[in-house]
Amino acid sequence: MSVSIDIAGLRRWRVAVVPSPLAELGMALHALSEPGHHPGLQGWVTGVTARLDSHLADRMCEADFLWRTTFSDLFMRFAGIAGRTTLPGATLAEDLDLLDKLTDEQFVDAALEFTCALPYCSHVPNALSDAEVRRRALELAASRGPRQVRFSERLLSDPPRIRAWLRQFLQDCDEAFFAETWSRLRHQLAADARHKSDLLRRKGLAEALAAVSPAVTLDEGAARITVDKLGSGRSATEDGGLLLIPTSRAGRI
Repeated sequence: MSVSIDIAGLRRWRVAVVPSPLAELGMALHALSEPGHHPGLQGWVTGVTARLDSHLADRMCEADFLWRTTFSDLFMRFAGIAGRTTLPGATLAEDLDLLDKLTDEQFVDAALEFTCALPYCSHVPNALSDAEVRRRALELAASRGPRQVRFSERLLSDPPRIRAWLRQFLQDCDEAFFAETWSRLRHQLAADARHKSDLLRRKGLAEALAAVSPAVTLDEGAARITVDKLGSGRSATEDGGLLLIPTSRAGRI
């Protein structure tokens, strides 16, 4: 199985490699929720967990379905800003400000992604405005568990409340452990971004993608990027741009 990205309309000057503090925080939350998936991060996970405030740990469980098995697009919402040319912020505060720029409809659709209520690449009515999409989203959330359905009900009835909750939670995570982690990671990720940008400039997109991961390949003849994944999907660079975000998840935090 794989995810295919049609890049027929890709403009080479619109390819960028930029780290994102918010995306990295999402990856950190995933590692804390699924430490068995990342044995190389065991020391970091143990250290963070040992000093984590019990109240924050409980809140971390309230919506861990947004990062445990499905990495929510909420952590990369600069892509939803009008014009689709916005890059990630240099700080977590800047990334959170970008998250605030999304409409309630965009926020809700991204937050409901874990229910699989919306097809991967289809334009469908929004859950806030369409009763049938709303019903289906709640039905699928209920099939995943009581926490999921409670979260979805609150999200659909009061999006600003959930938006405020999520922002405060992420800020508290930053204060508790992520600010220190990011201060050590940002230079490493910036260097990785410069390296891949240099490969892109000197050797082209295929070499840059090969440096990202062996699971990412480019078929120049078919104008298609393929990513080996456990799931299947199709997408396209309809806006002519491609953004690559380096992460330390596979390495040592």
